[in-house]
Parts: sequence; structure tokens; C-alpha cells
Amino acid sequence: MAKTKKLFGALTRRGPHRVLRGDLGFAGLPGTVYTPESGLNLPGVAFGHDWLQGVGRYNGTLEHLASWGIVAAAPDTETGIAPSVLNLAFDLGSTLDIITGVRLGPGKISVHPTKLGLVGHGLLDGEAERVAIERERAIDLVREQTGRKTREFHDCSSS
Repeated sequence: MAKTKKLFGALTRRGPHRVLRGDLGFAGLPGTVYTPESGLNLPGVAFGHDWLQGVGRYNGTLEHLASWGIVAAAPDTETGIAPSVLNLAFDLGSTLDIITGVRLGPGKISVHPTKLGLVGHGLLDGEAERVAIERERAIDLVREQTGRKTREFHDCSSS
């Protein structure tokens, strides 16, 4: 229990990495990406926002993840009164494709294609599940601020 408290205390503080901020719009998708200053084969997450919330509400969270060496990107789409969960799910998948498919920042940052996750708040439940099933690979789901168990989806076609 003491180790858990110590780890939690450490993770609530900013991480050791200097953080860079970028625009997913350069790759054709409105949104923001936060990365550590450098690093190859880093873990990456796509962040899904809640209903009527834009990515700006979560900038602090994304920056915090990047300070710990995680590339964190969030599409700034489907923020209106009647968002399409299907479109947001597609945008989350596109976000993962963007961060794994190109060198980020000044070219010294890359994301490993098997170290991916979906993180979110609110609408994430349905869209993350859809992305995980459609992509047919292991994606860990992390549900922020809910009491529900985290579900993992694994590619069953290779067994």
C-alpha cells in the first residue's frame, strides 16, 4: 500500500519531460497533440472528449501525460449539440493513425504502433469500444472518472 501511495503522489506531479504542443490540423484533422521533447517508440493515446466539450478543456491533462513520456492527441471534432459518436470514433482511430504514421515535432519523436491507448471522458465509452473492435488489435481502454471496470480488447484472429 505504501508503494501505491508513493507512486500516486509522484504521478500527480508533472513528469520529467519538456512538453511540445502541435496541431493535428497539419495532418488534416482538427485537434491538438502534446509530446515529450524527444523520444522514439513512445506510447501514445488518443483522447475522446465529453459531450459539448472541446479539446481545450483537456489541454492540462494532455500536457500532463506528455510530461510523463506519453504522446497524447485529441481530435477537436463533434463538439456540437448533436455530435455523431460514429464520426468521433472514426476521428479517434484517425488520430492514432496520425501519431503512429508520422514523425512528430522536429522529427525526433515517434509512437510505437503497439503501444496505443484510448483515454477519455464521457462519450468515450461507445466510441472507444467501436475503434477497438474495428481496428482488431489490442487497445487498452482507460475510463477517466468512472467507477466502471476497464475492458481490454485483444485481436482474436491471430490465435
